[in-house]
Amino acid sequence: MKEIEKKHLMTRSGQMMSVLALSMLMVACGGSSSSTDEEIEEEEEHEHEHAGGRLFYSLSNTSGLAMFDQTVETDQFSTGVVTTSGTDAELVLSKEGLTFAMLDSGAVYIVNAGLDHLEEHDEEEGDEAHEEEGHTHDPESMATELTSGVTMVVATHGYFSAFDGSTSTVIHADEGETETTWMNVEYPTLALSGDHYLTFTADGTDVAIEVVEANGESLETPVTLACTDSAVLTSAQSEEMTQILCDDGTLLTLIAETGDTDIVFTTDSDADSGFNQLTATYSESNVIAGWNDSNKLLVLTKAHGDHAHSLDVTDEIESDQILSVAATSGSEENVLGVLGDDGRFYALTYHAEEHDVELEDTAAFTVDSQATWAAPDQVLAGEESFLIVNTGNSTLYFADAHDGSTYHVHSEVSDDSLATLSSAVLAHGIEHDHDGDDEDHDH
Repeated sequence: MKEIEKKHLMTRSGQMMSVLALSMLMVACGGSSSSTDEEIEEEEEHEHEHAGGRLFYSLSNTSGLAMFDQTVETDQFSTGVVTTSGTDAELVLSKEGLTFAMLDSGAVYIVNAGLDHLEEHDEEEGDEAHEEEGHTHDPESMATELTSGVTMVVATHGYFSAFDGSTSTVIHADEGETETTWMNVEYPTLALSGDHYLTFTADGTDVAIEVVEANGESLETPVTLACTDSAVLTSAQSEEMTQILCDDGTLLTLIAETGDTDIVFTTDSDADSGFNQLTATYSESNVIAGWNDSNKLLVLTKAHGDHAHSLDVTDEIESDQILSVAATSGSEENVLGVLGDDGRFYALTYHAEEHDVELEDTAAFTVDSQATWAAPDQVLAGEESFLIVNTGNSTLYFADAHDGSTYHVHSEVSDDSLATLSSAVLAHGIEHDHDGDDEDHDH
């Protein structure tokens, strides 16, 4: 039933972005012709703090990927930076943020964003060491063994899992080498802590979901879940928590807790969650946002030990519908960005270090009152800021909070290529703190 090909795992650690010059041709907030030299310098320093990311996006009418580059002073927009065979390539960001998977007409490629050496670092040459300045490289696309037939790719810890309708191939997120292959499955196989996997197989009209060893064997005490008379709609993973949403609205939760000698798995089920979307946050406190893009609903769920706590924050959203949800990846604050169908943006700052997840603050503002908002307009998150894309007016809005202010539109820039944006990722270095031994987190 399963064929497994095992190779050595080399997990790329997250890398923090450093500061490169960023002097965008944008409308900066708070600026005026009467600004003092000191105010202008402070404003420029603040803009520089947000350098380090590259927005990659596919187009619905043109082959090749386009890019908005925050690491340069001019000519931030470029097209054809990565070759594709067709339009509408699907892009999926890796957990570490420096690579992404590109699903192009059934083939899977791994794209290195060229940001690996953005941080200044010590370079050793023989017995001597010298400091090398941060720099970027051109993005590089690497082919994988998956050349046709793939219909879905998901990020799963240090891997991507590619699915062709019956076979799931788990590949390393840095170079695309195959780790395992799982046959006769109904959904992409997910990697879990402690060299375990989560598999999805057909069982009559149900999808049987099971935690298994790397060799495909069940645990000594089997851990199972199921989408009953239902298929798997989507999934999301934090460091210790995996959530699966069945297409009948059932939400399944799996928590992997590090025990004295092994990983302990516990499960939970909500038969009527009301969600149709899941968004994993990058916080180290294991929070996943469940939401509904038509019947407004937004809930934060946090893993704590062998159970989970949830916080309903729907009342914070005044828009009729939710278009997009994204979470910042920095360690200073946990912020969830929510874009409403009326162009309202909500920055929800939450605290999740204790037993419960708690909402600390909500900053809400209208991004652009003159714009019309609808799918595929979306929000993407960086380390401490957000990029909001409006395809109707081909504009990219930069939202952040600084110098004691709340989140607001800091600047904006337009380019015709944004009008046909199909799929997008914001590549940037993402750090992850792992508790316990590395062997417990080798996925």
